[in-house]
Amino acid sequence: MTEYKDKEPNLDEHEEPRADEFLYEGVDDELKEELDKKKQRRLRFIRIIALAVSVFLVGNVFSIWFNLFNLDSLNLMRTSSELSQEEEIQEYKQAVVTIQTERSKGTGFSVTSTGLIVTNDHVVDGNGPIMVIFPSNERFVGEVILSDEESDIAIVQIDGSELPFLRLSENGAILDERIYVIGNPLLQTQIVNEGTILEKKDSFDVVKISAPIFPGHSGSPVLSNNGEVVAVVYAKTIPSLFTDDESEGLAIPIKIIQDKLNTLKQANE
Repeated sequence: MTEYKDKEPNLDEHEEPRADEFLYEGVDDELKEELDKKKQRRLRFIRIIALAVSVFLVGNVFSIWFNLFNLDSLNLMRTSSELSQEEEIQEYKQAVVTIQTERSKGTGFSVTSTGLIVTNDHVVDGNGPIMVIFPSNERFVGEVILSDEESDIAIVQIDGSELPFLRLSENGAILDERIYVIGNPLLQTQIVNEGTILEKKDSFDVVKISAPIFPGHSGSPVLSNNGEVVAVVYAKTIPSLFTDDESEGLAIPIKIIQDKLNTLKQANE
């Protein structure tokens, strides 16, 4: 008698069907072809989106590097490097801080050893937590204790002691006087440049300076030749396209800062 045995299947002769093959089960060739085309279009669309995102990210990186190394930045770094060789400038820089908020970066400077920082109101106004960073990399959380939108002055308190600070001028800016500006323009920090006092209009609360001013300079001290603060940078002029005029820095006279500090002192007495 012939014996019959069930033949065990050879697993090597079979292949697991792909998951997408079930999608086409019972579908005629024409419809299957249409589904394949839709799938290819979807894949192409995804690739295009991915490429666009990549180009956008690369563009942002390029923009950052361009801002860092463009001609203005290079000129600032070269001038700052030369001026920073002077011992007095190195000392002044120790009191100039970076004001960092959630959405912006600006400049400020210490005016007491116990942590009073002067900056612009627009640097800190409505921007959440404030970080105050000294050149030594000491970091403090700041609290705005006085702000005035009209004069664009803000005073920030930090919890510090024995901090470097700048002296405030009693007489203010002098026409044609040589001045220094120390700040954090563009993507740089602790940059020093120089210029002169072009104009002072106390009645309009503005001092014009020839030193180049860029984003990030807001709140920078304007220092006289003997290292006293005579004004605080807050903006710059925008020359007309139809003239050869150059941009000028705009600064708040020291008298206004002194008045704000005196008001604060009287309120605490």
